[in-house]
Amino acid sequence: MGYRPKRKIYTLDFTSTEYEGLEASVRALTVGEELELNEMEFTPDQVVKALVQRLVSWNVEDEQGQPVPTSYEGVCTQDGGMVLAILNALRQVNSGVPDPLPQSSPSGEPSPAASIPMEPRSPNPESSAVPA
Repeated sequence: MGYRPKRKIYTLDFTSTEYEGLEASVRALTVGEELELNEMEFTPDQVVKALVQRLVSWNVEDEQGQPVPTSYEGVCTQDGGMVLAILNALRQVNSGVPDPLPQSSPSGEPSPAASIPMEPRSPNPESSAVPA
């Protein structure tokens, strides 16, 4: 009996971005999928297909307040920048690269230098001016 790893589902956070309020849950990328995304030239069609394959759910609504489906047709009704933002957020969370520190983050203090005593060396009792 073998091990069956469970695929992670990430809930992406768009707080403090242009898309604040957007919630999207996406399936984690396999290594192959991440490599494929890195090599993709991102034609609009490829971007939509890449997202639809990984999108589990989102809270996007149309102008009438109706939920927009996570299908190819539903994603095609949305702004391309938002779709790219979701894919980029997925790539970032999938790679484990943390968000940059906020600008207000202190840089910390330098480590205190250890004091190394500087005493004259003791003579080596085996040394002599005559070669052995």
